Amino acid sequence: MQLSISNIAWKKERDEEIYRFMQENGFTGLEIAPTRIFPELPYDHLKEAEIWSKRLKKEYGFSISSMQSIWFGKTQALFGTDEEREALLNYTKQAIDFAAAVECGNLVFGCPKNRVVPDGQTMDWADEIAARFFKELADYAAHKGTVLALEANPAIYNTNYINDTASALRMIEKVNSRGFLFNLDVGTIIQNGETLEQLSESVSKINHVHISEPGIEALTSRELHGDLLRLLKGKGYQKFISIEMKTQERVENIKNAMRYMREVFEQI
Repeated sequence: MQLSISNIAWKKERDEEIYRFMQENGFTGLEIAPTRIFPELPYDHLKEAEIWSKRLKKEYGFSISSMQSIWFGKTQALFGTDEEREALLNYTKQAIDFAAAVECGNLVFGCPKNRVVPDGQTMDWADEIAARFFKELADYAAHKGTVLALEANPAIYNTNYINDTASALRMIEKVNSRGFLFNLDVGTIIQNGETLEQLSESVSKINHVHISEPGIEALTSRELHGDLLRLLKGKGYQKFISIEMKTQERVENIKNAMRYMREVFEQI
């Protein structure tokens, strides 16, 4: 397993300071929101993104562990019109191209507000639409050497679709593609009162892990973190464990979270 942190936790002017602290604490992965790197039309900057990621690797030794907020600014809906869905399909393929350019092996599919099932429609109806949508993207991601990773989002994030871990794992089984795996979110487990037992037979489906709190608040010390890492290690998980927090005004919150996760990591 490897340690990572998402760059949504701090503002751009703190990048160099946080990068140095990551190095000092054994973090080898940087998770990115593409608009944090290229604020306007990020997926139109493939060559610049490739150069940026290579510089990051050369100067700091970091890999791009994951991409999140891949639909930032998009208002179209997964369960909207055919035209909306087609636009989102094409935009997500551009995100996958971006991931390939920066050698990123994980794109988080959260996008809670874009995946609301409209009133009057059933979950079976939504599942059929979503499965076709995800299958096309999964095949494209696999062809590009990366993975679209489905994340369960509880209702607190203003969605009514795939609110829990079990629902996400069922969709992953339905799509059945190496290009479509699971983004495990600890904040979801906490918010829903879920247990780790449900993961014991599904670790092979996990492509990335978010260590987070409900509402992506500042990280809190929990026994759950050590229990989860031991479970993952015991099942042979070798990918990234990534801290996810919303933007913190106090940089010490970020550094404390990294120190804490390093300690948990070292104890397993």
